[in-house]
Amino acid sequence: MGETSILKYLEKTSPQALIDVLNSDLEQTANQYNSFCRLINDRLSIQNNLQFSHEPIIPSFNRQTRLQLMTNIRNLDRAFANLARLLNHSPFKKLDKGLIVPYDFHAYIDIGIKLTKDEINSYIKQVENVLKELFDFKAKYRLND
Repeated sequence: MGETSILKYLEKTSPQALIDVLNSDLEQTANQYNSFCRLINDRLSIQNNLQFSHEPIIPSFNRQTRLQLMTNIRNLDRAFANLARLLNHSPFKKLDKGLIVPYDFHAYIDIGIKLTKDEINSYIKQVENVLKELFDFKAKYRLND
């Protein structure tokens, strides 16, 4: 039984739609990330104090909005990297055909002058792929929230 993603993709390209989708997705991602970190701490004794929190992006779509967006994306990418580093140093290795493959969680987008719907959806897909890997890890080690 697979975990269904609750992340949203952009269908409209209005600035308000962009902000609404990203705020919602960042909140859902924070919930899943923090839940996973608590779970591996409690059930697998992978001691950590990892946590991701985001600042809600203001809806006026000005310079402050762009700065908040960049900060959130940078912080989430850093949180994913910290989790990958933690798992890579744990006894719970990722194997492919008998070889250890490092965990490499990455989700990043370069905030340019104008963000397109495709760029945002590509970023959301990257985040979704990391969350899927976390779900697969939980399934592999039979962990339940």
